[in-house]
Amino acid sequence: MEPTADLPLLEVEDLRTTFTTDDGVVNAVDGVSFSLARGRTLALVGESGSGKSATAYSLLRLIQPPGRITGGRILLHSARAGTIDLTQLSDHSDLLYKVRGGMISMIFQEPMTALSPVHSVGSQIAEAILLHQHATRAEARQRTVDMLARVGLSQPEQRYDQYPHELSGGMRQRVIIAMALVCRPELLIADEPTTALDVTIQAQILGLIRTLQREIGCAVLLITHDFGVVAQVADDVAVMHRGRIVERGPVRTVLKAPQHAYTRALLDALPSRRARVA
Repeated sequence: MEPTADLPLLEVEDLRTTFTTDDGVVNAVDGVSFSLARGRTLALVGESGSGKSATAYSLLRLIQPPGRITGGRILLHSARAGTIDLTQLSDHSDLLYKVRGGMISMIFQEPMTALSPVHSVGSQIAEAILLHQHATRAEARQRTVDMLARVGLSQPEQRYDQYPHELSGGMRQRVIIAMALVCRPELLIADEPTTALDVTIQAQILGLIRTLQREIGCAVLLITHDFGVVAQVADDVAVMHRGRIVERGPVRTVLKAPQHAYTRALLDALPSRRARVA
């Protein structure tokens, strides 16, 4: 089926992901449903353990044993490949490899675990280009250098040949963003992209993601526990608690008039709100 203009980019229907432990089965994602339109940013927000990262990893089929997807559908209405039910693809499907990094890419929470310590940062970005697009090595290198410049790294030619340990935390995060966006994905998943950064760098990184999103036209699924970040960058928000979405809607509506007690508790925990109460 070819996607049409009235279809969202992503539809998640009754997604269920479980982890089998010695103490029993944990329902990390328990019947989650949402959709995400092209060009929009949806924030999936909640405390640690609420299921938001498990949801994100499920979308890319990156859940590792003892975890597994046990139900639901993940429909990607791709402009490049038509409609794909990601839950029906085998783990070794060629199409799944094309989806990961090509149609859907991810900014991981900790750059040092997402980057290989024994390869230069430039070669890792260039490898993504070679895997997902038709390009020579020389073309891949030049496009990588151009992308490093676009994410705000000075001396991109020099940065290409540097290793992750030679860069600061903010610079490594920019490299991860460059790697995620260099193939112009239709969907970008950003998993706590600014958690380990100071406030100034955090604002720069969020602004960078928004700018590149507008240039590329991709949708963004932002995973965060921080309503301050949600207010800055998201169009819509879905609040997760114990593996379920308990409230969702436009950001302004949810922030001004939260309907669920858990959402109100999260908002009341914000420093700015506590200061007003004091």
